[in-house]
Amino acid sequence: MNQIFRNSLLFASLAFLPAGARGDDSKVLYSDLVQPILNAKCVACHGPEKQKGKLRLDSLEAILGGSDGENVIPGKVDDSLMTFRVTLPKDDGDVMPPEDEPQLSKEEIEVLKFWVASGAKGDAKIGDLKPAGEAANAIKVVLANPPKAPEGVGSTAEKKEIDPAKQKLAEETIGRVEKEGASLMAIAQDTPDLRFSALNVAKDYGDKNLELLKPVADQVKWMDLARTQVTDAGLAHVAGMKNLTRLHLENTKVSDAGLEHLKALPNLEYLNLYGTQVTDAGIQKLAGLKNLKKLFVWQTKVTDGGAQKLAAAIPGIDVNTGWKEPAAKPVELAANTTEPAGAAAAPAAKPAPAPAKKEEPAKPAEKKPEPAKTAEKKPEPAKPAEKKPEPAKPAPAPAPAPAKPAEPASFADLGDAISKALTEAKAAAAQAQSVASSAKSASDNAGKVAAEAQKVAGEAKSASAAAKTASDEAKKVSGEAKSTSDAAKKASDEAKSTSTAAKSAADGAVKTAGEANSAASNAVKVANEAKAAADGAQKTAAQAQQAAAAAQKAAADAQKAAAEANRVASEAKSLLMELQKAAAAIVGAVE
Repeated sequence: MNQIFRNSLLFASLAFLPAGARGDDSKVLYSDLVQPILNAKCVACHGPEKQKGKLRLDSLEAILGGSDGENVIPGKVDDSLMTFRVTLPKDDGDVMPPEDEPQLSKEEIEVLKFWVASGAKGDAKIGDLKPAGEAANAIKVVLANPPKAPEGVGSTAEKKEIDPAKQKLAEETIGRVEKEGASLMAIAQDTPDLRFSALNVAKDYGDKNLELLKPVADQVKWMDLARTQVTDAGLAHVAGMKNLTRLHLENTKVSDAGLEHLKALPNLEYLNLYGTQVTDAGIQKLAGLKNLKKLFVWQTKVTDGGAQKLAAAIPGIDVNTGWKEPAAKPVELAANTTEPAGAAAAPAAKPAPAPAKKEEPAKPAEKKPEPAKTAEKKPEPAKPAEKKPEPAKPAPAPAPAPAKPAEPASFADLGDAISKALTEAKAAAAQAQSVASSAKSASDNAGKVAAEAQKVAGEAKSASAAAKTASDEAKKVSGEAKSTSDAAKKASDEAKSTSTAAKSAADGAVKTAGEANSAASNAVKVANEAKAAADGAQKTAAQAQQAAAAAQKAAADAQKAAAEANRVASEAKSLLMELQKAAAAIVGAVE
């Protein structure tokens, strides 16, 4: 029985062994894991045929030299652009790979981070780097499921021929679009595919502006109309973009009527409708878009029921309806952690009755495959226990014989309880880390809002200063005009007293004085208007500063939440270590 208990603890502890202990020592981290991951998920757009952002990831030299040496900075995970961008939230515009491309798994990201943290070496073996914890588990998973690059990645067969006439038309259209302040450019080198963004002119960009894109409608693959003034009617122009794969419509006036136009986009893979007026009925119009993989409907009138109905119509689609309350999950974990303790205590009290009842703990063991096997073997030691009473028949005290097996049974139950506690503590640690990650994302977003609010406040201050300068200038002009008026009036009086012949000249001077007075009045009016504008700008600046302060407070609160989540994760990890030590101590005591 003691041997069975030791084996149970041994199997449980295998999950915490480093990767090197399981035979992965001889693998080279870069060539056996890192480069295959990049080949599978990144090289299609950052390889010999395409270099989006002028970045290549198909060789060690290119990886280390990319982005002027900032793509990978050995030993600095947070400062390296590659590891920074792959860890951004999935809906961030800078995340890599983009949401409509094959995504890196959690384990693949962990391998890339470990490689950078360990020095980004090209020849280092896994055994020499001694990975532990999450890195060791990630290496094990990736080695067991090696990523495969898509067929034809980097081959000349995929290279698209560019029609010179189309290229010239595209260049002319790009010029006209850029004159309006919008952006239209090639997605990558040597491709006719285009991406459009109205980010810089969103507040003035409307339905009529979309007409400029008609000559290149079949070449536009990515379109960003977020926060523009585009309405349902404007989406009629988008309906002609048959090759469109990615469309941003967040925070626009689009409603269910506009989605009718999107039915004509068979290649659409990504659609963001955050903050629009769409409903359950509206998104059902998209049911025919079988290539649609991502749909964002935060802050809309779409319900979970409507999202599920669409998901049933389009296999594999991810309909994101927004953030849900995460606070309830830790409470459930705490409750579950308490219940197994009672459950483990109950079987421990049962060995006292007759040996026939010892098989009862096998019922809860059926819920876990591994403990169940151990439970099936428990009746075996009962056989020698039955033999012991035979020589003791003359004796009147056979009770001690069944009492002895109760001690090993309690160790087995304790082993089950420890295994269950280890599993739940590990789940609690993972949940805490997830909460910490969410809090960090919230903190980063709040920081961006604060920075934007501070920028608006600065611009408002500049406008206020300019208005004040205009007001001062107008006052100065008013003063000069009044002086001219006084001088003209004085000249008129002198002319009247000098002679009758000068009367006409005096009249002219009086007229001039009147005009000067009128000019002075206008100047004063302009000064007052300028002052009102200055006051308005100062008020706007004050409001922007208040918004910045609120955003900064939100960022601080989010950072506190992240710190608290990290603390919970740390305590959960500490609990795991204490449980492992306790298990080791019990094994030592049994031996």
